[in-house]
Amino acid sequence: MKEFLENNTYFVDFFNAYFFDGERVLKPENGVELDSEMNDSNMDLEKHVDVIRKYNDGNLYSAFIIENQSYADASMVVRAATYEYVAYERMLKKNRNNKKLPMVNILVFYTGERPWNAARQLSELVEVDERFESYFHDCKMNLIEITGNTSYNFNEEDVYNLFYICRSIYDQSIYEGTSNHFGLVKSSVLKIVKTLTDVEWLDL
Repeated sequence: MKEFLENNTYFVDFFNAYFFDGERVLKPENGVELDSEMNDSNMDLEKHVDVIRKYNDGNLYSAFIIENQSYADASMVVRAATYEYVAYERMLKKNRNNKKLPMVNILVFYTGERPWNAARQLSELVEVDERFESYFHDCKMNLIEITGNTSYNFNEEDVYNLFYICRSIYDQSIYEGTSNHFGLVKSSVLKIVKTLTDVEWLDL
């Protein structure tokens, strides 16, 4: 999955589908790989994000992160926020010219079979005293999930196939002949589908 997401064309397709309803706002040629290690001695943090790209097309200057998640986890909203602020701190240390920092956009790609049922924002985890409610900094997580009722407009056939073959296996429609139509599917995509869904017949 990490290798798949490191493909710039696939990478931007996820963000275009989520943020821009499939409009090709982000272009793959404008993405530059960044170090995915998110180490921070002050926070005792020694982790890494799956894929991070710096993006600059002359109009939009930003950093994009995809974090793959295979199961619903309440701590994910905290981890996503941590990665975001560590990314800002890392860029701040390199910002010698005192320029404005690029915005960091994190997208959590959930590949589990059951719909996401954990927190999507910090306020779902924290018991916020109403006396301090106006001072509470709520963090919301951008979540794109294979299951659920949301449909995404992917432009790349490989991304579409990965996403909707998994979904049609999870909801059983692929066995009933009611699933989406799929054209030629690459073996590399099927290998990821097999890893995610663990269906034996894909080995054939």
